[in-house]
Amino acid sequence: PPPDTRRRTMSAMSLASTFSVARTAGLAKSRVTKTTRRAAVATKAVVKVGDAAPDFTLMGAGFETTTLSSLKGSKVVLAFFPAAFSGDADGGCQCQLASLQGIAKEDGVEVLGITCDTPFVMGPWSETAGIKCLSDVSNKTQEAYVGTIDFGKFLDDLDVSTNMAGYMSCKRGCVVLDADQKVLYTWTGMPDQLPDASEIQAALGIGKVNL
Repeated sequence: PPPDTRRRTMSAMSLASTFSVARTAGLAKSRVTKTTRRAAVATKAVVKVGDAAPDFTLMGAGFETTTLSSLKGSKVVLAFFPAAFSGDADGGCQCQLASLQGIAKEDGVEVLGITCDTPFVMGPWSETAGIKCLSDVSNKTQEAYVGTIDFGKFLDDLDVSTNMAGYMSCKRGCVVLDADQKVLYTWTGMPDQLPDASEIQAALGIGKVNL
């Protein structure tokens, strides 16, 4: 497949590599993955292009809060990911956020990562990802923007984890807001998929940056 497709679709092995049991995970995943995608989806995203972005206040590193409405006047990219420290630089959550680092350096663009992990994790994970990340332990913000999945079941069905079914997190997703906090762009996918950074750039109206 072309390079862009390889970057956007993370293999099951790349996802599994972040877990200690990954070495035992099988590679006959294609049929299982399709079944998992159907079974693991719990809720669908609510927001759509043209909507006013639902406001939220979430905690980050050091339990410091960030309120979306306080960022009015700046374009905002919300990057939703299932779990901190999952995947690596070539796939998964780290890859997703790393692809937004260049966008975060553009004047007037605020990039926020959002996941269900606790605020205790947000400090070291934000440093690793190079993006400010926020904790949504209730999943309410994630449900409103991109929908949630049974992430534990997704991993169990890939033979990556054992008895994690019931661990809810968000689908992988990205939402772009204009300076008035209207939704310009939305993308949602499963944990083994990645958004196209060029689509995000196009929604923001910015040129190509080093990703």
